[in-house]
Amino acid sequence: METQPDARVRDAESERTAEPERSTQSNSPGPAASGRWPVLTRVVLAVAIFCLIEAWIFHSSFYADLLKPGSAAGSVRTTLQVEQHRQVRDRNQVLGVGDSRMPLWPRLTDGLRGETGYTFANIATPGTYPRDWYYMLREVDPDRNRYSAILIPMYEYEDDDWGDQSGEEVDIHYLAPLLRLSDMFEFSMSFPTWKLRKRAMRAILLRGLTYKQDFRDLLEHQDERMRELKWTRENLAQARYDYRGPERNDVGLEVDWAAQKITNYPPGRTPAERAEFDMILLRPVGPNTGQRAAYRRLWFGRIAHYYSGTRTRLVFFRVPRGPFVRPYPTNATTSVVREMAARGDAILLDQDLLDELEHPEFFMDAVHLNAAGCERFNPILARAAARVLGPLSGGTH
Repeated sequence: METQPDARVRDAESERTAEPERSTQSNSPGPAASGRWPVLTRVVLAVAIFCLIEAWIFHSSFYADLLKPGSAAGSVRTTLQVEQHRQVRDRNQVLGVGDSRMPLWPRLTDGLRGETGYTFANIATPGTYPRDWYYMLREVDPDRNRYSAILIPMYEYEDDDWGDQSGEEVDIHYLAPLLRLSDMFEFSMSFPTWKLRKRAMRAILLRGLTYKQDFRDLLEHQDERMRELKWTRENLAQARYDYRGPERNDVGLEVDWAAQKITNYPPGRTPAERAEFDMILLRPVGPNTGQRAAYRRLWFGRIAHYYSGTRTRLVFFRVPRGPFVRPYPTNATTSVVREMAARGDAILLDQDLLDELEHPEFFMDAVHLNAAGCERFNPILARAAARVLGPLSGGTH
């Protein structure tokens, strides 16, 4: 039955009268608007749960104990654990830091303890630089009272600008297990570019992203990783103590310095090893940029400040530079370590102390001592360090 005209008019007027009410009601949250809050809540909860899991797994020792021992982060972690677990009976401890050119071996220095009075240990890790050494020392010596001295190797006392160590991205991976939130500004801003600074910040905030390759390897080779970790926990300390080094030497190496050419390589060297001889021995003298001085001033300064006011002294020495000494003059005009020594912040051993080892028979490649070189290196360094450190403290921990 059709609606009467007057009824249709009344219905239209009713709709017009109701319009203001509908528009007023539309200002209040409807189902779609109110639904936003549960979505936002879920997002916030998801982020919070992610951060908690990230902190529990990757910002604690839980995952750090599972790192591949041979990785950058794992090598630092295991090296420091060996030293932290070493039994210390007195305060007459000397710790070495450095990279692969620092062959301070307790096996060779322990026999001199009756003569020197000191026990020597070493946390040198291949591929590391002074920035790494600062954080490694902070980790292994949190109370700043474990050591009488820290032995720090130098290639030259002068600040020779060869390579920009401040831009070494691998430091982020070496130090991932050691960095704290409080290191955010200092560590990240020590890199020269914003790209590296962002990666450094990410390693501190979202450590799992830095560990992603290691984590993937763990998932794919879990049984192998567990066996490797078990061997490391049970045998690494003794294996390092017993290590004797390679026997091969650089006898047969000949260099024409005037022509800047290696005329003969030691027998049996691969093309890659020959290229390394060229790169190290024949590298040109670059321009003096002041970069190396700035880098050393920052990180050696950090180490000195860390031990300021303690009994721990910093002792710098020059490592044997190679099977031959480059005759090219340095372009350096500064020496940060000499400045530190002048202020009383460090001790410098005689820079010629180990020059007698700079011969082919004591080297295995362009920069590393062989077994014979290390056998002579250790007693020379241990005795020299003991002389400058002077009388023993006689105290115990």
